[in-house]
Amino acid sequence: MKKQGLLIILAFTIGLTAFSQENEPKMGWNFGVLPALGFDSNLGLMYGGIVNLFDYGDGSRFPDYDHSLYLQLSAYTRGSMDAIAFFDSYSLIPEKHFIGRFSYNRNRTYPFYGFNGAQTIYNSNFETNGADDFISQVFYRLDRGQTKVDVLVEDKIADSKFNWIAGLDLGWYQISTVDIDHLKRKKEGDDILPDANLLYDHFVEWGLIDQNVKDGGFDNSIKVGVAYDSRDRLTNPMRGMWTEILFRGAPKFFGNPTNFARIAFTHRQYFTLVEEKLSFAYRLWYEGNFGDVPFYSRQHLTTRDCIEGFGGVKTVRGVLMNRVVGRHTAIGNFELRWKAFRFNAIGQNFYVGLNAFADAGSVLQGYNLDLSSVPQAIQDRFFADESNELFYTIGGGLKLVMNENFVVSADYGLAMDKNYGTSGMYIAIGYLF
Repeated sequence: MKKQGLLIILAFTIGLTAFSQENEPKMGWNFGVLPALGFDSNLGLMYGGIVNLFDYGDGSRFPDYDHSLYLQLSAYTRGSMDAIAFFDSYSLIPEKHFIGRFSYNRNRTYPFYGFNGAQTIYNSNFETNGADDFISQVFYRLDRGQTKVDVLVEDKIADSKFNWIAGLDLGWYQISTVDIDHLKRKKEGDDILPDANLLYDHFVEWGLIDQNVKDGGFDNSIKVGVAYDSRDRLTNPMRGMWTEILFRGAPKFFGNPTNFARIAFTHRQYFTLVEEKLSFAYRLWYEGNFGDVPFYSRQHLTTRDCIEGFGGVKTVRGVLMNRVVGRHTAIGNFELRWKAFRFNAIGQNFYVGLNAFADAGSVLQGYNLDLSSVPQAIQDRFFADESNELFYTIGGGLKLVMNENFVVSADYGLAMDKNYGTSGMYIAIGYLF
């Protein structure tokens, strides 16, 4: 899809005070506010805001916090929107870690690149108006609504660094092909979207998406897991590791169309290279899916948070969002982090950070795609034989961090294989991991 985009996120500050190098402990509630503006040639103007609040209590845990509340409300003028409320607490339930999340997303052009990564070919000409192979600006899109409620509780196992995890993950998806008539209102000339079958329509026609789940449905599951945590702090640790095995069971009697399950193994490790200045961090992540996972939630990853698809701001930076959706998949992220400059302003502690990274991944085993109903000429155009090739990206970023936890992040990733995209610029909240 030919897309013009501009994303501007600015931290609100009022009256800068004198700079200093001290990192004073904080107490009570502190917050950051971010307005957001953007433009998408199909969705229109994006507007909204983000609020992230931290409660440091009496300051004894600083730079860790007692409570964190994240609120986001953003929308596009032609109908797409996000509403998120995320609460993270280490003292709401005494001696336990509690996470609660509610989100609603309506995306009229949600990314859909098929399954198994490279096995479903990405051809940018299909969505580039004027190219010889042009089909539609929204060829790799569908219309999706999603409502999710997640709760999770974590506690130590005896007096150790191991924790048990338990929770519920409830989701409802509404899927359809893109509403071309809605998107092409007020468009003229080359910007008009043609009436054409999109990749989603073809997958339904060819039987690669079952009729009984093509319109969406439930994805409700229980979560259980075990984690080992020796990090020295919650945000941007300088040393330690965080390793987790998390299982999601989704039985049919929970309202799901089928029985299925997911498991994820994630390992993060942090090394100090220069004390409180330079660190190296890496993350290894395996994601496995078992049973008959409905197509509409195959991109939903097994995490404490709601992360979707390998590719994009939370997984492999520089690869198209949701580009890689496989039955068994693995990624790795490797990052140098430098706290370049500290200062105090408006009574808060700040530092400016820089990071350089390399991200990579592979589909270890794909979903079974029965292409027997797809004519050979069409197979050659849309599909490849292999799905388990290695893909990788490189890039760098800039961070503005307030009180060690409120992180405004800008990362730019460059994809090394055009089958996965070209590049991505991401402005978000928080470090990648």
